[in-house]
Order: sequence, then C-alpha cells, then structure tokens
Amino acid sequence: MINQLQEKYQLSLLLLLGSVAMFGILPFVAIRYAEGNTSAVIIDIMLILGIVALVGYAYYSKRIRLISAVTALFINVGVVIVVIANGFESFFWVYPVFASTFILIKPIEALCLNIIAGVSLIVLSDIFNTVSLASYVITITMLSMSTFVYASHSAKQFRLLETLNTVDPLTGAFNRRAMNTDIQAALANAKRNGTQPLLAILDLDYFKKVNDQYGHGVGDQVLKDFVAITTSHIRNYDRLYRFGGEEFVLLIPWISDDQHTSFIENLRTAIKKELTTPDGKGITVSFGVTPWQPKATIDTWLQRADEALYQAKEQGRDCAVFSNKER
Repeated sequence: MINQLQEKYQLSLLLLLGSVAMFGILPFVAIRYAEGNTSAVIIDIMLILGIVALVGYAYYSKRIRLISAVTALFINVGVVIVVIANGFESFFWVYPVFASTFILIKPIEALCLNIIAGVSLIVLSDIFNTVSLASYVITITMLSMSTFVYASHSAKQFRLLETLNTVDPLTGAFNRRAMNTDIQAALANAKRNGTQPLLAILDLDYFKKVNDQYGHGVGDQVLKDFVAITTSHIRNYDRLYRFGGEEFVLLIPWISDDQHTSFIENLRTAIKKELTTPDGKGITVSFGVTPWQPKATIDTWLQRADEALYQAKEQGRDCAVFSNKER
C-alpha cells in the first residue's frame, strides 16, 4: 500500500493541530489587543494564519509529509520568537509546542528539532532571568525524552498494524486490500498525468501437482520463493499482490509502451530459471497482461488481465498474453 493509511492519520493530526491553533491562540489575540501589545497581536495572528494555511494546503495538495515537516519547523520557530517577544507570559507555550512536534514528524527528527529550539531559547531570550535555567533544562529534557519514547512505540505499533492490514502473512506479498487501494491510486494518477500503468495476473502452472507430489509445506515454500524471486526482478515502486491461491497480481505504475513486452518476458524467463521444486524441477508461470485503457475501472482492468491469462493457459501455459482490448 502506498502509505494511504499513514497519510490519512497524519492529515487528521494536522487538522487537529489547526483547530487547536485557532481556538487556543485566538483568545490571546484579544487579550494582547486589550493590553495594547500590538507586536504580540501581530505575531499571534501570523502564527494562526500560518498554521491554518499549511493545514489547508496539506488537505488539498495531499503532500502530507512535507507539510507536516514544514509545520513542525514553523511552530518551533514561532514559539522561540513568541517567547523572545513576550517573555515569561508566553513561556509555557514551549511545552505543548515541543510535544506537538512529535506527532508531526519522526521521533528522532522531532527530538533534534526540540534540542535546537530549546538551545535557541537559552541563547536568544532573557527569560532565564525569571525562570530557573536548571528547571527548564530538566523539564524540557524529561518532556522530550518521554514523548520520544511514546512516539517511537506508537510508530512501531502503526507499522505493525499497517503490515497486518496490507501484507499476506504466508508469502510476504501485498494482499488484496492493499491491491485495491494501490490500483485505485494508479488509475487516478493515470487519468491525471496521462501515464499508462500495466497490470498482470500471474498464475503458477500445474501448482496443484506440486502440492499433491511434495505436500502443502513444500507448496507454501514454492509460493514464498516465487514472491522472493519476482520482487527481486521488479522495480522498487512495482507491487506484487497475492490474489488467491497460486494467483498473483503485478501492478506496474509506470512503464513506457516499448518496454511492455521485454519487461514481462524478462520477468517470466527469470522466474522459470530460478523457481524450482525440491528435486530441481522447474516451475513455470503464465501471464495475463493488460495496459490501462481510458474509462477502465478496477473490475474491468482485472477482468481484461484475467481473460488474457485464460488465453495463456489455452496456449499451453509458460507464456505471456497481452490484451489491449478496450472496455
């Protein structure tokens, strides 16, 4: 899966941060205005507008990771400026800002940013004429380290959850849930950018005989070997999914027209050469391949590939059939 779950989660955190920024800082704008502190009012308004603008851009552009990093940098720089400008009255904003950094970027990145912002406050502000420097260092260190541990654990749990939801537990290939999400994204990208992704259904020939002759344990190992071999011969952004049993789907998000045949044939040849039974007998694979066609849906795209695979089986297996039929 192309990080869909993580991006949705990160976007929800950005939206939450935007809401907190608006309703948390806005009252202080009124307070500073009533006190006649024009510079503080301007800084607070700039912080609100900046955060809201970044969150809005993330929502519409879907560039979640980049905007999260920019937002983390923005709020850390902002809190340093606010403390320098307002002194003790704004000092306690340091703690929620430092904690929020860990929900926006990777834990180690957040920790480094906290250190830079924390040291900047010590060097650039005169707040420590009022606040104990030792207390500040100890509390900020405890906050950053405890949040770092929690964020690291949460990230580990999130990766585990994502794996359980997107990876076939037997073979290590992606599963059908990930396939549906990725194909939908590939179709959207093809319509938007004019690229032509390629879809193939791969079926291990006479796989039932492997199970019958060697047992299901060997059959399972053959499936694992097939996935390992296939993934070693495709590009990093190509995706292999277990469709069911010994059938797999290969999604190639982008490839030039003149490379379709050579890419698939090279892959088929590599599998035939490297995939064997325990006694060294080769195992072949049949391919049903179809490029994306305008107006295609997930179902029609898969159906064209399935029809091409059926033709490959009819032609004697161990071959690739390409379907350019528009539907």
